[in-house]
Amino acid sequence: MRAPGFDEATERVRRALGARPRRSLAVPGFRPAAVLVALLDRPGGPSILFTRRSQALNHHRGEISFPGGRLEPGEDAPAAALREAHEEVGLAPAASEVLGLLDDLPSVAGYVVTPVAAAVRAPPAAFTAAADEVDEHFELPLAQLLDPALRRASLWDPAGLPERLAAVVARAAVPFEDVDPGTGHWRVWSFHADEARVVWGLTARILADLLDRAFAGRG
Repeated sequence: MRAPGFDEATERVRRALGARPRRSLAVPGFRPAAVLVALLDRPGGPSILFTRRSQALNHHRGEISFPGGRLEPGEDAPAAALREAHEEVGLAPAASEVLGLLDDLPSVAGYVVTPVAAAVRAPPAAFTAAADEVDEHFELPLAQLLDPALRRASLWDPAGLPERLAAVVARAAVPFEDVDPGTGHWRVWSFHADEARVVWGLTARILADLLDRAFAGRG
């Protein structure tokens, strides 16, 4: 199967996210947050932007994620995602065209996360990472992410969660991952670009949702 070009990929994402109302989520005590899933137009084909969180952060240090963070008062999800991407990697909000919103997902950090998909037709040649938030930023080609060999799923027993996180999960009373009906374990997605860059957890779940909805059965 061929990899889509930027214009085709953008249109596929736009159509997929407009095909049905998104699922919103409200969890008492959870704070709203947003992440930007940025599709970049590069000469070699479209790519998706990721960051590696700083080792100095209190939560999820060193993990691969999309740019994002919690909503400020008066913000909606697109505005927050664009602002955070500007703060974290220097992507100007005006450079991004919002294509749509994916389904809300809960985070074990106590957030309800809204993924915001956007197209960046003229991305900068290089981004600038905010040293206090991001250890590195990088891009993965869409063609590579669509390779089935990169994507894996594993079953994980949520009973193994640390006590603090187990309490968050119990309070939310919603599934944090796809649940395997036979075992009740979580089906956790991961994308293995290389040994140093494994996209997993919430970020991988968002990525899998986007790829499945927009590019399944591509010709």
